[in-house]
Amino acid sequence: MQIENKAIGINYIDIYVRSGLYPAPLPSGLGTEAAGVVTRVDPGVSELKPSDRVVYAQSSLGAYSEVHNVPVDKLALLPDAISFEQAAASFLKGLTVHYLLRQTYMVQPDEVFLFHAAAGGVGLISCQWANVVAH
Repeated sequence: MQIENKAIGINYIDIYVRSGLYPAPLPSGLGTEAAGVVTRVDPGVSELKPSDRVVYAQSSLGAYSEVHNVPVDKLALLPDAISFEQAAASFLKGLTVHYLLRQTYMVQPDEVFLFHAAAGGVGLISCQWANVVAH
């Protein structure tokens, strides 16, 4: 699938790639998460069409580019109510919170739990989500 990126997500792992801590094959782009518009659909793909709004995370390097080829299994449809910027900034963090609060441990109503570093993106979304579950 070919995506015309409209907004990219910056993640701390990008710093590791830039510093060489996580080696990347050269030449290489940076970034693994973004939101944009489908411009080309792979053969056999029926769930997406050109002009669909999408968001993706954990793709191959190259999200900092204007156009990025992304496997269909990394893409999610993006509702019109969510901007490209909101999606690019929060998608991977939201996936992380879902994993933590729904798959690792299912937080129950009226349950007290401690979340360290709640000031970051994952922490903020976690506390908001847990607050909804609690009430």
